[in-house]
Amino acid sequence: MLRQGYAKLGVSVQFKVFPAERALAMSNAGKSDGELVRIKGIGVRYPNLIWIPVSHVTAEQMAFAADVDVKITGWPSLAPFRLAFHRGYKVAERNTEGMTRHLTGTAESAFMMVSKGRADLAIANRFTGAQIIAKLELGNVVMLNPPVQRNPLYHYLHKKHQALSVQITRVLKDMAASGTIAEIRKKYGVGQLRD
Repeated sequence: MLRQGYAKLGVSVQFKVFPAERALAMSNAGKSDGELVRIKGIGVRYPNLIWIPVSHVTAEQMAFAADVDVKITGWPSLAPFRLAFHRGYKVAERNTEGMTRHLTGTAESAFMMVSKGRADLAIANRFTGAQIIAKLELGNVVMLNPPVQRNPLYHYLHKKHQALSVQITRVLKDMAASGTIAEIRKKYGVGQLRD
């Protein structure tokens, strides 16, 4: 979606993956140009990032367990459990303060902790969790429903790109209105945004 949006402005983009916390620090410092997808409000802690107010995807924060009988109903219901998730996963960090938690270097490590009984629940978004379970062949780890939380995700740019932020906002709004974003979601099997 963003590649097509920026192409309409004659701008080519390159995406690189970094650990979540490092990526934010780099973007905020202007060492990279921005963030692909982050939750709304991240600019409070990272004031050099400009929020692009068009959500192009929704993340579902999920809990994953080895015990299929665990029942969850939102963040507060996770309090009795030993939690594991990767450092820099801001929505999980913020919503589990005061709970028993272990912040890992990678999401894979959190899932391995659950698989080996060293944690009760791993927290990750739906797509990441499903990929890790398949990749690591963790047959004893399952995704629990319903989602712990659903979040629309947004693109952010470093403040040095103030003029570009106005342009990409306009382009993404046009792409949403014309149905282009919905077509791209369908092509790649990404679910529609829901309330």
